[in-house]
Amino acid sequence: MKRIAGILMLVLQVLPYTISAQKAVEVNSNITDVVVYLDAASITRKAQVNLPEGRTKISFTGLSPFIDFKTISITTPEGVSIESINHSNNYLSKKDKNEEAEMLTKKLSDLEAQQKVISTSIAVVNEEINFLNDNRSISGKNEAVSVQTLKDASTFYGSRIKELRFKSLELSEQHNDITKKIEETRRQLSVISSKPSTPTGEIEVLLETNSPKNEVPIVVNYLVKNAGWFPRYDIKANVLDRPITLVYKANIRQETKEDWKNVKVKLTNSEPNVSGVAPALKPYLLNYGLQPPRYGKIVNVVQGRVTDTHGNPLPGTNIVISGTSIGTIANTEGKYSINIPTDANSLTFSMVGFKPRTLPINSNTINVVMEEDEVRLEEVTVVAYGVASDDYDRSRKSEVRKEAPKPKITGGAVTESGILEKLTSVEFELAKPFSLESENKSQDVKLLTYEIPAEFKYSTTPKVDKGAYLWVNIPAWEMYNLLDGEANVFFENTYTGSTLIDTRKALDTLQLSLGVDKSISVKREKVKEFTKKQLIGSSKEETRSWKITIKNNKSQDISITVLDQIPVSINEEIKVNVLEKSNAAINPENGEVKWDLLIPAGQFRELILTYSVRYPKNRNLYVE
Repeated sequence: MKRIAGILMLVLQVLPYTISAQKAVEVNSNITDVVVYLDAASITRKAQVNLPEGRTKISFTGLSPFIDFKTISITTPEGVSIESINHSNNYLSKKDKNEEAEMLTKKLSDLEAQQKVISTSIAVVNEEINFLNDNRSISGKNEAVSVQTLKDASTFYGSRIKELRFKSLELSEQHNDITKKIEETRRQLSVISSKPSTPTGEIEVLLETNSPKNEVPIVVNYLVKNAGWFPRYDIKANVLDRPITLVYKANIRQETKEDWKNVKVKLTNSEPNVSGVAPALKPYLLNYGLQPPRYGKIVNVVQGRVTDTHGNPLPGTNIVISGTSIGTIANTEGKYSINIPTDANSLTFSMVGFKPRTLPINSNTINVVMEEDEVRLEEVTVVAYGVASDDYDRSRKSEVRKEAPKPKITGGAVTESGILEKLTSVEFELAKPFSLESENKSQDVKLLTYEIPAEFKYSTTPKVDKGAYLWVNIPAWEMYNLLDGEANVFFENTYTGSTLIDTRKALDTLQLSLGVDKSISVKREKVKEFTKKQLIGSSKEETRSWKITIKNNKSQDISITVLDQIPVSINEEIKVNVLEKSNAAINPENGEVKWDLLIPAGQFRELILTYSVRYPKNRNLYVE
């Protein structure tokens, strides 16, 4: 009995190791659903497996190597229990690089074969040319050659030599073209070979069932980081008293190393986070030793090129204004351009396989060199019990519907029922299956087209910029679920440039700058006869006067806000007195001078701003 008990104990001790060492059964799974976040994606895979009685280890293979293992969640039907979940990266299966390298190797082999054929053809042509040159003489030693024979021989020789020369030239051009393609292919193959291979992800699941079960549905869900989306917009306005058309688009990217083929896609955003691109005044504080505010070059658009350390362009690089959802993608030449809000500080550049970079916005041109990330993906094994991380909770318990008037939707990939508003975010569900391969490219999807009632108004700050900016005011903007993003502007059927939808400081009404309207002219000039400096007792007094002229060259009346400023004294010895303001409203705290005007079509208005500054005559003060 002791011996039997000992053997039983040994079997019980060895059994767990036997189960652990059990070879996993690979199962076929397909991606069915994807939830795309601004900087991540939640992937849902489904498979059907046959399970014998007892414990079975199954393996989901060919997955993304960028899985956040903390978010792995497995769902099984009743009667099937999950004993453990293991995640790892398989470095023996590196399909992405191998497939591309094999394709380029085959292309190189085909090109080299073509090159050999052309080289042989050139050699044959040259042999024939040499043969004709060696046999040009047709005269014999003992017999004369007729004139006609000479003519025929000359004609044949000239025609054939000409034909062969042109054929040689054509073949040489083909040879040079093939040689160039071979060099390009070799360089590309060298770049791929020099980069570290990307492994594939695998998830092993140990399941247990009390009885055999066939076609058991297993659902796997996990989060990957190399995916995301950001909004883009088209704003179309034709007549100032008509609604605007707003096309809401999504730029979707994914480099997860998993292709999405005919999957259900939902796009979700964080809480919508303003200011326009139009210039803003700085307070003009007046004191000894202080200079008036200076308005240098405003950085409202940044452009540049993204390359690797060898100078090669990095198409598909993601460029985002830090802390916002405003972003863009580098093109095939690595070039990019992005609109900048007035309070933006930095840009973040990210690309799979390269270290992310965050750079300050201090110039209109920012060229970026990205360094390869030498930290290789290490194999990770984790045993997980339970569901995904709370950060990406996929439960729908918190979903609520706002009791707000529905905006008018006139088209797009999302229907009205496909918009789901939650407590802190909004979700767009595409009505049709969506496909996107894993590569350094992005795809624009037209989500919605809104017809939005809007109020148009102009503003100008001629001290800083003599342009008249057209603004559109959108009340109750929250119902449109707008995110921060760039927008192309079409005014009166003409593309006028791009602007920003920036909701971070918007209240009940969202203001969008549609750019400068050149049919409104603005002029600001100093009135010299009222600009003077004089002594009054123990004080100096300086007077400044400015004339602002706004002309409406449109065929419609316009409403326009004109902004200027007076200095604000922060010293009791310095007194500022407004002499003429043309009925403007003045903010005493920051010195802002504001006119709200209605200018009929074809007419103009002149505004006068005159102020004096008095200070002790023994002091020096710079007055603009």
